Amino acid sequence: NIGEGLPPAIVMSNVAAAAVGAKAIAATSSDPRFPVSNVLDGEAKTCWITTGLFPQEFLIAFPDTVSIARIRTQTRNVKSMAVEYCDQRQPTSFNKLYGPVEVEDASTGLQIESQQFRETKCRYLKIKILSGYSDFAVVYTIEAEGGI
Repeated sequence: NIGEGLPPAIVMSNVAAAAVGAKAIAATSSDPRFPVSNVLDGEAKTCWITTGLFPQEFLIAFPDTVSIARIRTQTRNVKSMAVEYCDQRQPTSFNKLYGPVEVEDASTGLQIESQQFRETKCRYLKIKILSGYSDFAVVYTIEAEGGI
């Protein structure tokens, strides 16, 4: 039989969704009206807003080790960003996943950025907003395509 004896294929899905247990556990800026947890809720109308000055960053924790191959973000006023990952049980040491990347200033305001990379195992992601087109930057959603 075709495929007999092969490991099952990994089904790629958004592993950075609150619905599957991902959590935004820390951020460098906080506004109770726009909590960082909004970036994982799957709602296009909710967001996390930085409080000026750069860089700004937030940390996502997965309930277990995941394997990711693409990250997609929806932002506004983000000029440059980078992403790091940690595959340890505690988020103490991070490695570069990609970036910095320049995000084009969108005429509509909504920036959609997608980065594909070598499949990487991680427990934590650190999203770094390095610079912005304005004093404040907005992150609407982040999706990490991968499998468990």
